[in-house]
Amino acid sequence: MSLGGRVLRVLFLGEIVVAISAYVLIFGLLLTDVVMREFGLGSIFGAQRISVYLMIVCGFLGLGLAASQGRHLRPRFLDGVIPASLSAAADRVGSVIMMGVFAAFGVIAIQFLLDAIEYGELARTIRIPMWTIQIVVPYAFFSTALRYAIFALDPSLRPKEALE
Repeated sequence: MSLGGRVLRVLFLGEIVVAISAYVLIFGLLLTDVVMREFGLGSIFGAQRISVYLMIVCGFLGLGLAASQGRHLRPRFLDGVIPASLSAAADRVGSVIMMGVFAAFGVIAIQFLLDAIEYGELARTIRIPMWTIQIVVPYAFFSTALRYAIFALDPSLRPKEALE
């Protein structure tokens, strides 16, 4: 397996483990919270807010996971404009453009993260620094940009697009 293929595999496996773990934690946290309330045992402090933050993490990780599976939404109205003979080149150019877009968003997200650190923002209810949650934003954008860079360099690693 090529270096690019190994990088894509590590990114996918790492992100899927984190995303599934977060979903399991959300499920367990909310189920336990509801059961405790139903039996008059109180509730878990911050369970809903923690679940929201975990869902944000899952959502941002979904960017890279969608890219790795060829599941990003894209407009198809111009598909017939480029001749089939140029399709491979167009896919490569598209990957470069997507890499640039996600990298640009990553740079903006870094500034967003640095502002949260500078201002000392705290997550409501659970009182932890917001940047510990927001760090997923630049990570997600840069990991997705890396995927598209690999797709541009080695188009054979680009997943087939899921047409649904």
